[in-house]
Amino acid sequence: MRVTNKMLSMTVLNNLGANLNRLQRMQDQMSSGQIISRPSDDPVVGARVLTLNSVIQQHEQYDRNTNDALGWMETTEKALGSLGDALQRARELTVYGANGSLSQTDRDALAQEVEQLTGNMVQIANTSYANRYIFAGTKTTTAPFDPTGTYGGNTGQMNWEVSQGVTMTVNINGNDAFVNPGIFNILNNLKNDLLDGNTASLSGTILGQLDNAIDSVLNLRAAVGAKSNRLEMSQNKSFAEKINYEELKSKLNDVDFAKIIIEYKMQENVYQAALNTGARVIQPSLLDFLR
Repeated sequence: MRVTNKMLSMTVLNNLGANLNRLQRMQDQMSSGQIISRPSDDPVVGARVLTLNSVIQQHEQYDRNTNDALGWMETTEKALGSLGDALQRARELTVYGANGSLSQTDRDALAQEVEQLTGNMVQIANTSYANRYIFAGTKTTTAPFDPTGTYGGNTGQMNWEVSQGVTMTVNINGNDAFVNPGIFNILNNLKNDLLDGNTASLSGTILGQLDNAIDSVLNLRAAVGAKSNRLEMSQNKSFAEKINYEELKSKLNDVDFAKIIIEYKMQENVYQAALNTGARVIQPSLLDFLR
């Protein structure tokens, strides 16, 4: 086969283009710090990197979910702590008011404090986290309790996915925290018994009901604490797994700069040599002289 000037020129130009593409790819790797910038660079490795990216993003989402859940539960624990303190104060007022030597004027003053405690507990019952009411069930955008202590929320569960296939319920609804223990009914009866001077009810029924309500709050706080511990353990596990996946991705896709700089310099020399050789090989043809 006869080799023409055009064929020779095309071969040289194609080779120069290939050399330039390799230089460009190395420049991309050095600027990005990654071996694979697109799946076509290496389909096998590219597919594994994409899979690892997806897994890492999942763990990052789990971490965000867990942080949100922990914030919610920390707010819940503090609210329950405040509720427990208020109930303890109500118990102290009950014991004090049941004293037979106390004047009715004194009991009336205690009843006024109970009324203030009731308002405080309504505020606790309407505690919010990130603009969501924590005791409202799933109706988190509306305050669950009105000023009288009537519940308007529901018993829905707020669930967070904290790891692959694992969800946790992190809320305590107002029905369980306030309605079932009868907290607002107890306080209302306590106020009325103080105003009526009913010391027998104060020292018997009311005191027993308050003790039960306090126990209920303590049990809820214990449940919140246990879930918080589980969430923290899950978060630590997810963080460790994410680090492992990132290390694996780094081994697959991070550029070895010392190695690639040497390779780039060698490829640059090859390209320069190809340019010099091409300049000598592609000589003017006879037609160029005849023009």
